[in-house]
Amino acid sequence: MGLQTGTNPTIADIATVSIGGNDIGFYNILTACVLWVGGNWAGDCDTEVAKANEILASPDLSTNITSVLKEIIDKNGNDAFKVYMTGYVTFFNEATPLCESSSFRIWNPHYDNTHKEKGQPWLTTALRAQLNGVVVALNTILSHITSSVNAYYGNTQRIVFVDPNSAYAGHRWCEDGVYEPDNGRLNTWLFLSSTPDNSLPDDPLGALESYQQEQSELVAGPDFPLPDPTTCRETLTQFNSLVRSDWYENMLCDISIATSSASSFEYQVIQKEAMQIQQGNLTKLRIPWYVPTRLAKTFHPKTLGQLAFANEIMAVW
Repeated sequence: MGLQTGTNPTIADIATVSIGGNDIGFYNILTACVLWVGGNWAGDCDTEVAKANEILASPDLSTNITSVLKEIIDKNGNDAFKVYMTGYVTFFNEATPLCESSSFRIWNPHYDNTHKEKGQPWLTTALRAQLNGVVVALNTILSHITSSVNAYYGNTQRIVFVDPNSAYAGHRWCEDGVYEPDNGRLNTWLFLSSTPDNSLPDDPLGALESYQQEQSELVAGPDFPLPDPTTCRETLTQFNSLVRSDWYENMLCDISIATSSASSFEYQVIQKEAMQIQQGNLTKLRIPWYVPTRLAKTFHPKTLGQLAFANEIMAVW
């Protein structure tokens, strides 16, 4: 989480932290509203957004995040120590009409202006605005927390809030003229489960190497262990009574449940992809859902997106 500098190697001068997304249930929102893992039982979008807004309105969220930040600062003990707290990026250009016919359903992301597949979420302007609004609300709270913590330490700048959104202009999903999902658009700085990475300006082969590494993992894909579908939800619920569980753990559990029925669409997808792998047709296959690195990256920044965060931090260093 941090970067150590200075003469004493045991004391950090700065740390970076991203906090709040799991607390308000980003995973549940995106599963119900966008990814639709498990189909009809993925959850109700409006319900999950309402839960997030309830948490955002509660003083508990600010109290808990404030407590964590103070603990980090106090434990460090260095009067010059700063925490750079990064905000979250709004995922979508919310105004473009083309995305009205786009689906990011994890099992079958596609564009279809007939909307013939019923039930699944489509990236309507209303939905995109709703999801972006949750991100903006969280960032607003994080900004207020920054001011509060700095005031607590005598109006010194111990926390620096870094908002990366201006750097992402033109690099979100649903930009003008883009028919989503567009897996070949490296100018999009966010991952879906099947999209390749992009490269640093001075490392043009970086994306190719990343892709090749993930291709090599396909061989082990079908044998990747999923949690027990009969117990994983209960286990996560118990864990969540103490702390929000990780995006990745939730995703694995949902996938395990969705693929446990031989009659499900998800199960059929797995069987087709597994057969393609067994036949050696790796280059013809999209990066499948079960590759661990792909699941963990979904709705997270690509390499150039991470660089944008770094540049925004450096700009206020």
